Amino acid sequence: MKKRFHKKTYLNLLDIGSGKIACMVVRLTDNQAPVIVAASCVPSRGIQAGAIWNLEEATACIGEAIHQAEEKSGQSIESVIVNVSSTHMHSLHVYHEVPITAGRPISDSDVQHLVDNIITQFVPVGEEVLHAFPLGYVVDKDQGSTDPRGIFASTLGAHVHMITMPETQNMNLLTVLDRCHVAVQMKVATPYASGLSVLTDDEKEIGSTVIDFGAGTTSYVVFVGGCPVQLGVIQSGGDQITRDIAQNLNTNFSNAQRLKILKGAAYLSPRDEMEPLIVPVLGEEETVNNTNKRRSDLIAIIVPRLEQILEKLKSELEKDTTFTSVAKRFVLAGGGSGLAGMKEKIGAFLGGIPRLGRVKEIKNLPTDCDLCTFNVCVGLLVYALKKKQDKVFEQFQPTNSSKSLLGKVIKWIKQNLS
Repeated sequence: MKKRFHKKTYLNLLDIGSGKIACMVVRLTDNQAPVIVAASCVPSRGIQAGAIWNLEEATACIGEAIHQAEEKSGQSIESVIVNVSSTHMHSLHVYHEVPITAGRPISDSDVQHLVDNIITQFVPVGEEVLHAFPLGYVVDKDQGSTDPRGIFASTLGAHVHMITMPETQNMNLLTVLDRCHVAVQMKVATPYASGLSVLTDDEKEIGSTVIDFGAGTTSYVVFVGGCPVQLGVIQSGGDQITRDIAQNLNTNFSNAQRLKILKGAAYLSPRDEMEPLIVPVLGEEETVNNTNKRRSDLIAIIVPRLEQILEKLKSELEKDTTFTSVAKRFVLAGGGSGLAGMKEKIGAFLGGIPRLGRVKEIKNLPTDCDLCTFNVCVGLLVYALKKKQDKVFEQFQPTNSSKSLLGKVIKWIKQNLS
């Protein structure tokens, strides 16, 4: 069930990640300024690489995050704006055109007919469409129109960027949220939300790439002209690095994570050979500390896995000509971005000019907010506010009454197109 902004205008934002579940309750003032009234964060369980693998565990941790937010806010959470992650999420670029009846201008029905044809012909069976962005209309082979209605022409075409994911993963998400007794108000692709939380308007317009180093995945989104033009997700993230540390240094996962955060780095320096590293031994954490290690041993474990992730990322990015031509401005987000030397590593591997993302300022944002805790929640908020105000895509609405899988996809587009 889809719910719009209600009278008191409370927005409930839910970030479902591989490492943590974050929930935020935001109230909009009379002038639509957002004020955070509650925020919660709990460890994630039952979720791997952004996908739900264990319904019971996922339901428990998501329910706990929602319950904590309800307790802090004093509000009952009945619907949420939620992120969607999947390593099978991908971008789909299409161009299509339809004829226009001679002697009359382009109408709303012509635009709807064009969109219905695009969905019918190009969306793969079994795929959910999360977002669709008209990158530009083409009227009688002339490009550049942002609103073709009212123009006399013989043909109408559109370049469209769609973000899709498997329908089965969407069904798992809806099942878990239903068990938590909350409905979905809006769904937003995680990389897109991350980009909205850290990019400036100029960066989105001129061309920038947001790289989000998450626990289970590393994702990217390329913005040009104010909207995403490319998106991808790699099934490798910070948890793989933490696991490598735990296995090689014979310590538990919690200790490995702490060592990575406090002593880890993306580069090895000569002084790291001189710095001792205290590593609690697996199974004997309270009684034995292994002091025969050096910080260089830790970094030597981190660097190969990090470079493997960056090689995959580089390979994916270079498939897109938009990235190679205009979007080599990098903004880093996610927990992995805080690793010492990460900016320099990105610059060496990918070129361009990297910077650490800063979450947009919102009143009452928790003081312990870092690059990963609530950045996606902030992005979900930015998306919701943008969708409420943005009229550009209202014309881009598919219509179809079919009860087939394709009809369901089209109905979903109609309800959630952004």
